[in-house]
Amino acid sequence: MALTCGDPTRLIAHIENSYPKAVKTGPNAIKTIKFDFPDKLVVNVFANGTVNFQGQASEISDEITAQVGIINRS
Repeated sequence: MALTCGDPTRLIAHIENSYPKAVKTGPNAIKTIKFDFPDKLVVNVFANGTVNFQGQASEISDEITAQVGIINRS
């Protein structure tokens, strides 16, 4: 499932602050930030605002989706 976030920098900061156990890597050559969560969820945040979920189903993806909604309404 892919989302579009109007402020990817703000979303990255939110994930870093809210999920300290998530392992952040990147940015890579295409400026993607990847977060690996202990429950096997993977979240990719692209510089253009695309947010992509991979791996294990997780409540965290619902929380991040809600945060994207909040950011987009701001």
